[in-house]
Amino acid sequence: MIMKTYRVKAVRESEEKLVSDILQNLQRKGTIVFEEEQPESRSKETTPATDEQVQEIIDEAELSPYYSEKEAKKILNL
Repeated sequence: MIMKTYRVKAVRESEEKLVSDILQNLQRKGTIVFEEEQPESRSKETTPATDEQVQEIIDEAELSPYYSEKEAKKILNL
């Protein structure tokens, strides 16, 4: 048996509670495992930018003439 993972998104914010309640009910019945993704878990999966990529981002943002590299990195959250 192959287990699958799905991403579910309520179309309207007003329906979010209903969708959550349905999924929690299915979990109580043992049909599914319902876990909400945490934003930090996604950030751990990212790969840090190389020095070359950081420099390219700074150049594209055209910050070099106005800010030091350190200031530009802080502005761009790099």
